[in-house]
Amino acid sequence: MSGDRQLVREAIAAYFGGTKSTSDAGIYYQGGPLASAGLGTAYPYLIKGAPDKAYTTGEQAGAGWGAVLSVRLGEQHIIRKAMGGPTSGWRLRRYQVTCALEVLSYEPHLETAEAGLDDLIDGLLGLVYADRTLGTTSLTYPTGRLITQAGEGEDGITLTGAEWTVVSRSEARGGLLITFDADTYVQA
Repeated sequence: MSGDRQLVREAIAAYFGGTKSTSDAGIYYQGGPLASAGLGTAYPYLIKGAPDKAYTTGEQAGAGWGAVLSVRLGEQHIIRKAMGGPTSGWRLRRYQVTCALEVLSYEPHLETAEAGLDDLIDGLLGLVYADRTLGTTSLTYPTGRLITQAGEGEDGITLTGAEWTVVSRSEARGGLLITFDADTYVQA
């Protein structure tokens, strides 16, 4: 399948982030299942910086903290299994996916944003466990799904980071990395 990497990035951002939008700033997803838990916007690519409102889109008025997510693809392993002839078979493409959560807080107490981030992480992990295909089961894809499994296997899901920087008495920034494998199978 041509464009596999782009499809994987956009599918993951859409699954966590919601509906696709585009602007001069690029592609982004908002209004998804994690909006009420603090995820304002999901980006399928790295960003140079999100506007403050991107962090709290979809939250109740007056929200003092929010997060944006960006999808990074790391190592990719491609394994071909030949079947029934010199050119037919299947390819397993295993992508190392890192979802980077960046958090912006204007809360008076940092623990409010930290506790909210904990809830957001639990919600994100819950979505992975709820559908190992990350919402990509569809006849749009030749095999009936784009991602066969995510977060499965012995490597599982790794969370790293949760570093915070106090910018001023009224602003703090933090973040966390969530890393897992996402597998696709395509006919080769």
